[in-house]
Amino acid sequence: MNRLGVENLSVSLGGKRILSDLSAEFVGGQFSAILGPNGTGKTTLLKSIMGVTSYQGEVNLHTGMDSGPINQVSYLCQLNKSPSQLTVIEMVLLGLVNQLTWRVTEQQQSRAEEMLKSLGLWSIATRRFNALSGGQQQMVAMAQALISTPKVLLLDEPTSALDLRHQVQVLDLAKQYTRESGAITIAVLHDLSLAARYADQLLLLNHGNVVASGEPKSVLTSELLEQVYQVEVDVGLCSQGHWHVTPTRPTRHDVVW
Repeated sequence: MNRLGVENLSVSLGGKRILSDLSAEFVGGQFSAILGPNGTGKTTLLKSIMGVTSYQGEVNLHTGMDSGPINQVSYLCQLNKSPSQLTVIEMVLLGLVNQLTWRVTEQQQSRAEEMLKSLGLWSIATRRFNALSGGQQQMVAMAQALISTPKVLLLDEPTSALDLRHQVQVLDLAKQYTRESGAITIAVLHDLSLAARYADQLLLLNHGNVVASGEPKSVLTSELLEQVYQVEVDVGLCSQGHWHVTPTRPTRHDVVW
């Protein structure tokens, strides 16, 4: 079974400590969600795992056969409108950049087509990426992240530009991929109810530290959420058995950005 270990991870940017001696373990076949207020280090944690941010500590992927630095990782960053004039299918094929040569094979083309069809994007396969809406671009980016069948899938606010239907579609796809492939999926999510519905494990951060980790029922407590988010909440089970979180009122009246 794949395991991703993060040990004593610390990150400082511009002289400011972002993460402090953070340790966590992520298991293959499980969908993990990173939660916490803005500026608490969620994206920095993903970038450290990806290897694009300098850090102190250890990040290692254990596959059962060997262990060592992270490889075979796909990272879906927060949406930024792109000026790329590539077509949608060409953008998806870029997810195979380490496998591509001067000519796209029939197998690679077929994989890209299947991925677009699974996300309901086949009708726009030949459109220019820069002509798409923000939500469409995010869906195409998801297809690009999955096509290489990564061992580790990192999603930074993957639903931020999507309507409710497409939020569910993307998270359903990520959860299905995680279970079927045995991949380690880690997503930064702001919607606590969505996180509770999809995540097997939650990691709650505050000021660069792990406040709580575990199953949704142990992390999403009114006491912890009030402490971290400075807001009173109602936490309960919906009719389908998923935990849901409803904010009621802030516990502090000063504005914090």
